[in-house]
Amino acid sequence: MRRSSHAIVTRASLAALAVAALAGCGGGSAAEPQAIKGTVAGIPVNSPIAGIQDDRVWQVTAKEADSRVNTMTQMGAAIIRVDMRWDQVAKTQPARPKDQFDPAYTWDAYDAVVDAAAKRGVRVLFTVWGTPAWAADPSVPTSTRFPDWSRRPLRPGGFGAFAFAAAQRYAPRGVRDWEAWNEPNIPIFLRPQFQKRGTKWVPVSPATYTALDRAFYANVKSVDAGARIAGMVTAPAGDQCPSSCPTNANARMTPSAFLKAISAPGLRPPMTVVSHHPYPLTTPRDVSLPGASYIDLYNLRRYEAELDRTYLRKKKIWLTEFGYSTQKVAEYSLNVSEAQQASFLQDAYRRVRPNRRIGMIVWYFLQDNAQWGSGLLTQSGQAKPAAGVFSLPMGPVSAAAVSRTGAVTLVGQARDARAPSQVTIQRQNGDEWRSIAVVPTTKDGSFAAKIVPGSTGLFRATWTGDVPSGDPATRTSWPVTLRVK
Repeated sequence: MRRSSHAIVTRASLAALAVAALAGCGGGSAAEPQAIKGTVAGIPVNSPIAGIQDDRVWQVTAKEADSRVNTMTQMGAAIIRVDMRWDQVAKTQPARPKDQFDPAYTWDAYDAVVDAAAKRGVRVLFTVWGTPAWAADPSVPTSTRFPDWSRRPLRPGGFGAFAFAAAQRYAPRGVRDWEAWNEPNIPIFLRPQFQKRGTKWVPVSPATYTALDRAFYANVKSVDAGARIAGMVTAPAGDQCPSSCPTNANARMTPSAFLKAISAPGLRPPMTVVSHHPYPLTTPRDVSLPGASYIDLYNLRRYEAELDRTYLRKKKIWLTEFGYSTQKVAEYSLNVSEAQQASFLQDAYRRVRPNRRIGMIVWYFLQDNAQWGSGLLTQSGQAKPAAGVFSLPMGPVSAAAVSRTGAVTLVGQARDARAPSQVTIQRQNGDEWRSIAVVPTTKDGSFAAKIVPGSTGLFRATWTGDVPSGDPATRTSWPVTLRVK
């Protein structure tokens, strides 16, 4: 991803944009809604940990890094996902690879991020990947299509030694969350994916990844036994027969095929949780083809069933990259409007909240660049509507219409909250928003309420409180339509 020096949006402009996005919504209510406050049975009390990734935060000055971490914190991120590039920290081969103080290592960029996060009480998730040139397997050719750091390491132990040094440096400073490599099922991050044996191309990346993960896991755990280490970290789509059988070493493995392969006896890499990147391949839907080659947000239940047929049965799931692009980019075919991005972000929250298996969801990423457009900020640093929605998502557990006396369960999260507080549920009445209920939140800002709409209408939630690293502010959710038959 390219580095940018564009200014970051201010807290005031975020609030102003949230208000502007809601202005002018028409319609009214035909019946007085009934609000049933309190705990809703069957809904998890808390929400999955909400995070944001910023691809630039480790590529800027310490002052800029502090500002960018502050922006993500004020948006409501409880965790910040950061690429820790092995090839950037260790550009030359260290003489003592397990020693964080070896002069070959350059940690300054990551020190700045960890310090900025610690100052604000935000967790850091380090995703460690990228093969240095000195560590690459020389049998894997360089490529004009794929970056040099995608070549597999010659010795997995070198990756493990780097993991030891990284944990040695950052575990004492509060970093407990790690991912072992990034998207090892596609060649842009790990090559080769396949190798020709006889007349067939067979997958080799699962064995490569297993060796890398084992080395990483053992070394981080030897430093911090309580570390949470995510494995798999798969991209959502791949190639499969009969539509696109592998014809070279750089085809992609589907997440399902990769899962099946690493689950074979003799492999089975260790992990605390399973990580996946469920970038949607379509706009929101409730059905998916059983044999689809992708695992996106809308067929995660299928993926859970696949996990439960392997040694990873009942493992928790982290969704550590997710987003909708608002511009056309080469690597992601789906692009939507900014209003759709905001609406779909809110829809994603209402889908994941009831799923007790999902422990984390990270939005990718903070700010657009020329190659990727799913940022909460534009390339120039202006907030998109989704920036405000990220701070306070809310939606119905089911989007189905109800009867005139039927109840709708709303779930939401005031992500800026750091202690139990309250949100106000409002209904649109003409040109005004009318408060219908005050709902308590849990410590992480989560809330749930049953609403009897009585008639179809627009609803939203508002929250006012102290924003981390800032002054008191008001957050407002994107309005949702509750439908009555």
